[in-house]
Amino acid sequence: MLTKLKELVLFENDVLRFDLLDLILIIAIGFIAFIIIRLLHRFIKKLLINKRISFRFSRYLLQGARLLGWISFFFIALEVLGIKSSIVFNYVLYAGEKFKLQIFNIFIILVVLYIVRGLSFFVEYWFDDRIDSKKLDKGRGKSFLQIVKYVIWMLGISVAIGSLGFEITLIIASVSALLIGVGFGLQHIFNDFFSGIIILFDGSIEVDDVVEMEGVVGRVLEIGLRVSKVLTRDNVVIIVPNSRFTGQQVINWSHNADVTRFYVPVGVAYGSDVRLVERILLDAAKDHSQIVKTPAAFVRFNDFGESSLDFELYFWTANDFMVENIKSDLRFEIDHQFRENKVEIPFPQRDLHFKSRNFDL
Repeated sequence: MLTKLKELVLFENDVLRFDLLDLILIIAIGFIAFIIIRLLHRFIKKLLINKRISFRFSRYLLQGARLLGWISFFFIALEVLGIKSSIVFNYVLYAGEKFKLQIFNIFIILVVLYIVRGLSFFVEYWFDDRIDSKKLDKGRGKSFLQIVKYVIWMLGISVAIGSLGFEITLIIASVSALLIGVGFGLQHIFNDFFSGIIILFDGSIEVDDVVEMEGVVGRVLEIGLRVSKVLTRDNVVIIVPNSRFTGQQVINWSHNADVTRFYVPVGVAYGSDVRLVERILLDAAKDHSQIVKTPAAFVRFNDFGESSLDFELYFWTANDFMVENIKSDLRFEIDHQFRENKVEIPFPQRDLHFKSRNFDL
């Protein structure tokens, strides 16, 4: 039976002989490869459902399974046809004076890029694990992760280009010359880039910090190498060049401590019971859930104003991003307690005197 299948030649020339038995074997091998890939797909999907791996990493594994399965099928098919793998690998797709592209080069590039991507996933997993276990600050960890991933990809691309026969040193020199040439026209971009590196290493601004720039208050969502993302109280994301953090005055409310001190100014009419005013202000701060107990809130009798006795209620809170809402709550409560206790909030008054002149008619 096998002899008869072998005798049915489908294609033949000086290099290759392809019969019906070869066709059946190749189809069978391809079917087996397809089944193995599907089984791996189901296994990886099961890991994803059980949350053993992330969605992105599952896609990476699926791509690797397909790549490995079909490359294995390709090599086995070559063996069935009696073709040496070296002949296929050394097949020249393009040949120039200084550059030659072979199938082997494409294979190496695919393998290198896949390995680089795997290393990138491993590094990301390592950093995320350190961040989740509080062994590494979230802001710095994310920034360091970006730099390490950039370095890995640059090295991988360099190896891939080197596999094509290019001189890496020549490429680096050419790119350096190009960067110097365009650097004068892209000074702001380079300034932002190096500012990002400075922010990363000095730790003056980190992810989740509440910052104020030019009167705008926002929470830092992400620190990139060139720009950072800041979420304002209006739920608007602002893209901020990193040079603004290093070249302008920035207030970082979260830098030194977990809680920040704020105050609400209050004026009452002359003749009011100042101790009653103090008690009302302290009770308003004491009853608010977003105001911490330690350090304790206090009241400062600030000044004798033109038409009022001026007080300031000082308090600490960890929710500095929404502190304006806390101040509003305090004002509502203070106004309510003042009305209940007959404490007046004055308004400026002015006495106007009109002078009349007698004109002789």
